Amino acid sequence: MYAVLRSEKTKFFSYGWCVLGIMGGNFVPILYLLISDTPKVVGEEILSLCLQALYLGQLGIVVASAGYFGQEYSHSSLRTTLLTQPERKKLLFTKFMNITIIVVITGIVSSVINLIVLSFQHDIEWTSALMLELLGSVALGMLSWIQLAWIASTLSIMTKSMVIPIAIMLPLIVGLGQMLFMISELAKFLPTLATMNLFYIPTVSIFLDKWLGLAVQFSWTVLLFTISAWLFLYRNVR
Repeated sequence: MYAVLRSEKTKFFSYGWCVLGIMGGNFVPILYLLISDTPKVVGEEILSLCLQALYLGQLGIVVASAGYFGQEYSHSSLRTTLLTQPERKKLLFTKFMNITIIVVITGIVSSVINLIVLSFQHDIEWTSALMLELLGSVALGMLSWIQLAWIASTLSIMTKSMVIPIAIMLPLIVGLGQMLFMISELAKFLPTLATMNLFYIPTVSIFLDKWLGLAVQFSWTVLLFTISAWLFLYRNVR
């Protein structure tokens, strides 16, 4: 298992789109904080800025996840991968474990960098209450990151492409989801909109509650993972 995981990590970081996605997950939030003309704030407003920046970091996570699984099909390397690791269940488990570990590490690094930038921009008074709220809010945001990474990965498996998941997910994150919500309230159950309140302080009443939103996004993740896992295990490789 360790050898397979190490091999998958090498494969991930040797693919340009994966590296670009991870860089985006770290630098897009920083760019947002640097260019946003926000007056000096304190307390929960600091946390709100950090979470809004993390929301935009999802763009990079989607690109990295779709690229990681999509490269197997775009480069026709899945056959070679299965020759080196013929146990498809083990390979699939390792791939999702690998992307989860990478997303968690990226989220931690991004959060720390965001707080460093915010500490230079604003006067942060580090109280125990603020720290606890920060840890809890960021942890939930990271959980949403992981689930979106899995959703993008499953879409890559289902479509045998890295382009299609990116073409679907990125517009939903940057504004298409909100446009659809203006047309129909059912759009709030989309995986990108379901967890919007994880990145807002105070929460916005028109979106789903934090925990309900996580549950909806988790349901999407389980559904798509079940379909993609079945396809990965039983679909012929050409």
